[in-house]
Amino acid sequence: MAYHTKTLLCFLVLVAWTEAFWRMSCGIIQTSRIDPIIAPGTFSAHVHKLSGASTINVDSTFESLQTARCTSCEIQDDKSAYWTPQLFYQHANGSFQMVPNGGTVIYYLGRGENRSKIEPFPPGFKMLTGDNFARSYDSKTMTYSNSKNKGRPVADRVTFACLDSSGPFKERNYMWRTDCNNGMRAQIHFQSCWDGRDYQRDQSHVTYMSQIDNGVCPPSHPRKLPQLFFEVIYGVNNIDKSKGGRFVFANGDTTGYGFHGDFLNGWNQSVLKSAIKNCLNNDSLNGVIEKCPVLAASQTPYFSDNCPEMPPLVNEPIRGMLNALPGCNKPSSGPERATPPVCDQSPTINDLGDAGLGTLFDPAPGDMFGNWSYVGCAPEGTKRTLNKYSTNSRNMTIEYCTSACKAQGYPLAGMEWGRECYCASALTSGASYMKASTCASTRKMTCAGNMTQYCGGPDLLTVWNDTSYTPPVELVVGQTTIAKGAATYHGCWAEGNGGRALSSDRTADAVGMTNEKCVAFCQEGGYKYAGTEWAQECYCGNEFSNGGSNTSDISQCSMQCKGDVFSYCGAGQRLSVWKLKQSDEPKGPIVALDGAARYVGCYTDGGSGGRTLPSASFTGSSVSLDTCFAFCEKLNYPLFGMEYGRECYCGYTPKTQATVAPDGECKMPCAGDSTQKCGAGNRISIWNNTLYTPTVSTVALNSLPKYLGCYTEGTDGQALGDAKMTDKKMTVEACAEFCSGKGLPYLGVQNGQDCYCSKKGPSNGSVEAPNSQCGISCKGNKSQKCGATKKLSVYKLATVSKTGSAKSTTSPVEAKVQAKKPTPSPTKTTLAKVTTTSKKSKSTSKVKTTSSTLKRVTSTKKGNQKPTSTSSTAKPRKT
Repeated sequence: MAYHTKTLLCFLVLVAWTEAFWRMSCGIIQTSRIDPIIAPGTFSAHVHKLSGASTINVDSTFESLQTARCTSCEIQDDKSAYWTPQLFYQHANGSFQMVPNGGTVIYYLGRGENRSKIEPFPPGFKMLTGDNFARSYDSKTMTYSNSKNKGRPVADRVTFACLDSSGPFKERNYMWRTDCNNGMRAQIHFQSCWDGRDYQRDQSHVTYMSQIDNGVCPPSHPRKLPQLFFEVIYGVNNIDKSKGGRFVFANGDTTGYGFHGDFLNGWNQSVLKSAIKNCLNNDSLNGVIEKCPVLAASQTPYFSDNCPEMPPLVNEPIRGMLNALPGCNKPSSGPERATPPVCDQSPTINDLGDAGLGTLFDPAPGDMFGNWSYVGCAPEGTKRTLNKYSTNSRNMTIEYCTSACKAQGYPLAGMEWGRECYCASALTSGASYMKASTCASTRKMTCAGNMTQYCGGPDLLTVWNDTSYTPPVELVVGQTTIAKGAATYHGCWAEGNGGRALSSDRTADAVGMTNEKCVAFCQEGGYKYAGTEWAQECYCGNEFSNGGSNTSDISQCSMQCKGDVFSYCGAGQRLSVWKLKQSDEPKGPIVALDGAARYVGCYTDGGSGGRTLPSASFTGSSVSLDTCFAFCEKLNYPLFGMEYGRECYCGYTPKTQATVAPDGECKMPCAGDSTQKCGAGNRISIWNNTLYTPTVSTVALNSLPKYLGCYTEGTDGQALGDAKMTDKKMTVEACAEFCSGKGLPYLGVQNGQDCYCSKKGPSNGSVEAPNSQCGISCKGNKSQKCGATKKLSVYKLATVSKTGSAKSTTSPVEAKVQAKKPTPSPTKTTLAKVTTTSKKSKSTSKVKTTSSTLKRVTSTKKGNQKPTSTSSTAKPRKT
């Protein structure tokens, strides 16, 4: 086939070449087989790339275009529709692949002899240019000409430019070169002469100027319209062409001669009229929209982000590797004209609902969104303008961001880049808000999760203020109290250099930590101070050690509590410290069964770690305080507890995952005595068996351990390095029995649970330290001290057993342990200080409960009922 190459010349005509035009970039809004001009109400013959209004559909009209939420073109007052055929690549194996294309550049040109009389397109004006069936150059069909104005072939309306680094190259009327590293640009001119009639299917209502892009209109079409010119760049080098193939348009055209374009007017008519009058004849405009105020008023650089491509309207595959071009279009190369395809495909039309509809919410300062008031715009600086919390999401909306900031306890919420959210209580130092007028005229990006809302822009926040926000209570050292006055704020303290400032006990809660929860935990252990750190950690102690110091700057404790974003729980290496109220008159314990049982508290059960008291259990209708006590006392367990009204459990110490719950949550009546309380679902009422006697091997010990003092760990090795064991129920007695069984007289307890033994005592550089540095309670007996980190509470046995085997006795054996500060008697028995040694009184299977000693348990039945079922390991009910 012969290809005709024509150099596109610029002719000097009556009207000189001008620079009066504006240039508008458009993203893609729809890729589908639709053409509301040629195939209204149904699918079209081939795939088009469409730009413009978000409501483009198979039956688009001027009125329907006006309802669009947005347009994919940068001038938002233009809701028109523009489209051209999609380009594909046919691989050597016959499959077809869509060629990448980023959109269309639309030119509105003010050219022609009577350009001063250019009039706006009427509402809904329609026209198309190009010849869909052309497959060769038509040199015979000419534009209008007269004695003063020479015509030219109408086929010159279509040209192709190869944008390659080896160029530039002259433009030609066909796809003459497709290896272009910067893309191949298809270009097409529209008719700009009109006869005043409505749309005609043969396009006879419009025609070209004598030179297509310049010259004069024929007498038959005297009315002058703006000259439209499309540029479409295809990424021809973004396709793998290594195995061979060819480029083909969606209509089957392999030449480019059949390239065409369509236009359906959807302009705001007053804007278009003003722009034509003031800008289209202004040669100084030079295509720059910003120089035309009426156009610049609705211009946005974020048109592609704010109005992204909609889902395909026609339900058929058009992406990926295709066996054929959609619509049964067969590739044809001419030179004869192509014929319409015959196709029995009948794809359905997808209903996009109101996806493209809506009105943009563009608030002014003071406008409300729920309880949030719009503040305005705040630009980013060298530091984050809102720097306390951030998140991002493809579902970002105003509601999403404001809810996130409210949940974090911040009153300011700012959105940026369409999908980012930032929170704080105030703008960062040095940051400021824009003037309201500047903010209003600044272009913004729509929210990724709601295209009818704005979510800032690049380095620009749109900020909202929570009018319902209640700031956290101002902390005043020595005055602010929490937990119903049980704790007073003591300041922000720095951690010590050699260890924890509060080192006696600790807990953590990565989800629910609050200052009140920490206070309750430390109160339970009888400590003087409670401190929260890192938003989720809790520390207890009676004094500050290891160099811990008051910062005198409460702002350094700035991390919000995990369980209460309106309170602060320290920070990194910073403790929010609370001083616990000490009772002037110690309360006596809650006792029952003539003092044989002391109430410990209501504790959680279930979850990880198994049962809170896992050692033995029974269940049945006989369960009560009396029967559960008798069952566990007979097995010689120090703790017993009732749960779910009919379950009884025994153990030495609760699992570490169990936490103290309000006493009121253990409210289920006991199955064996409805006047008593036996826990509840996942709640266990725990009591201390004061008749419990630890089973200690007197033969193994031979003598009681003598406390030698607090010693440091060795510098050249372990201070006591001959034997070691770890036990989560560690006591001094347990460590003594272990070391005695090893034939080693020196023992040391460390970190609450580690036991070390030695034949010759502390060595390898170990030195004596103040007793206060060995402050961690033993995990099996909170009344004993078991060293600390790198500190050992050291004891010595007078004699030891060489075999480690011994006969057990049930006689009470009280170890002489490290001295601690005396506490008033009687003391409240708590889980942190469970009595493990007591002078055992004679017990019987029938134990009486007196009203004078039972404070919270109102009555018990005399005598013990026979348990329904018992188990030392089984779990009677999954909780």
